[in-house]
Formats: sequence, structure tokens, C-alpha cells
Amino acid sequence: MTKIVVFSGAGLSAESGIPTFRGTNGLWEGHPIEDIATPLGWKRNPQLVLDFYAQRYGQMQNCQPNAAHFAISKLAAIFEVVCITQNIDTLLEKAGVNDVWHLHGRIDYHKCEWHFGIPPLDADWQCDYRHAITQPTKLGDLCPQCGRQLRPDVVWFGEAVDMRVDDLYEILPQIDVLIGIGTSALVYPAANLLRFFAGVKDKYFIDPHPNYDALPDFNIIQGAATEEMPKLVELLRAKNS
Repeated sequence: MTKIVVFSGAGLSAESGIPTFRGTNGLWEGHPIEDIATPLGWKRNPQLVLDFYAQRYGQMQNCQPNAAHFAISKLAAIFEVVCITQNIDTLLEKAGVNDVWHLHGRIDYHKCEWHFGIPPLDADWQCDYRHAITQPTKLGDLCPQCGRQLRPDVVWFGEAVDMRVDDLYEILPQIDVLIGIGTSALVYPAANLLRFFAGVKDKYFIDPHPNYDALPDFNIIQGAATEEMPKLVELLRAKNS
């Protein structure tokens, strides 16, 4: 069966009402990044960080998948599809996609503040507690394993992205098609991932403002995700029928 990797960024979910990072009304507007998206900001004012992500959690609970998410779900019903996303929302899952890798974590999980963060200098271990939530995490919600404060399961600036390197190397020889959608393809990890899959022959990239110089061997489709992803699904189905 044809195996496809779909790599997505914030542009995939923008038309569902989730602001992109760098937009005029971007996700962090009104909050300096260092205050709400860094380990230092967490140590300085955890209440501010928790309040910020509680708002994000409520917002994303109310958002629904758009036509691009449902198109990817349709693609996964036809082919073997792995979705690798930079998004912390769960709109792909809501649309019915099962195999989703969240590089930057998920808004509907929390973890111990020592999970992959920056523990005290004298600590020689990290707590691995991570669990799904049904309501936002509050100050005083403590890790059942070690008693530390729980925090959102999102990757902040200065923290390592969960690249699942072993899994990437395992699937690489099997990939027939690569689709990039809703990401600039200029910064880590997008740029590294696109280079990692450079040997894939059939590659597509959907974006309203694609960076042509960064995508010399892609079939570039300029346009909105909700308009172009359903068309690409039909094209791939016709090519592989």
C-alpha cells in the first residue's frame, strides 16, 4: 500500500480559528514569548503561564476540523498515512486521523514540570509522568509520582522537540509521498524534516505564500489548505488507483 507522510504546521488549523504564531493576531500577542513559552517564564510566574494555556485549551476545545483536516482523514482511509505535526491542537484526531505525531506536544495533556524541562542543576533524573486532561491544569495540581507542579504538555522555546528519530529512520525507506502543508519550511524542525525526506520522489507542498527557493524539488501548490488539500487527495487517489 502507498505510504504517505503529511507534515503540517499552524497554517493547517488557521482556518479553524486557531491563530498562527506570527500572524497579526497571533497566538502570543499581548504576551512576551519569554513570559509564557519558556522554562524561565514558567519558573518566574507559573500562574500566568497556566492562565495563558487554560485560554488556549478552551479555545481549541471549541474549534472544529476544517476541510483540510477531513481531507487528510480521507487520505488516511485510502492509503497508509503518518501525520507529523507542529500543532498542539487535536483537530486531526477530531477529523478521524489515527496516526499523528505531535512534535510540540498536545494541549489536552499535562506533564510533570520535570518531564522534559530544566530541573535544578543538582538533579540527575527527570520525571516521566504525562497524562490526558479534561480541564485546564491549575496551580497546586501536583504530579502523583514525585509531587512537583504539573504543567502543560507543550514544548517551549529552549526545550527539545520530540522528533522520534528512531521511528523516522524506520519509516523513511517506506515513504512514497511527502506532503507539506501550512508550515514555512524555513525553521527547525520543518527545514530539517524536509531535508530528511529529500529522497522521497513524489513531494507536494501546499501554502498560500510558499518559499520557492526552499522547495526546489517539490510540486508546489499555492493556495489555502482547505481548498487545495481536498484536490490533492483526489489527484493522489487517481494516480494510485
